[in-house]
Amino acid sequence: MNKLVMNFLLIVGYVNAAEKFYMKTGTEHMDLTIGTDRMSVKRAVESGNAEVAIEKLKVLNPKILDTNHQLFFHRQQQRMIELIKNGNTKEAMDFGKEVLCAKQIKVS
Repeated sequence: MNKLVMNFLLIVGYVNAAEKFYMKTGTEHMDLTIGTDRMSVKRAVESGNAEVAIEKLKVLNPKILDTNHQLFFHRQQQRMIELIKNGNTKEAMDFGKEVLCAKQIKVS
């Protein structure tokens, strides 16, 4: 049960809490950088930095965007939205045609 709690704390990014939990319970040690890395991706997504998030994902798991088509689509969709927000409508449309439509991503 403790391992499950520790895993949850790391997945949601509560690295400090995971560290304290580990010290109190003596739960099997897990790599705390997992939580830190996940939080850096999450912060990039939440702040509208899709390209940064994509690069961080590639570093953490180089094949994740190739194997998880839904994740790939949503990160690219976010990238397109950022282009539109920044007033780059033409670039966003070209990006949509070249990247999103060309891949023919199946998202359920």
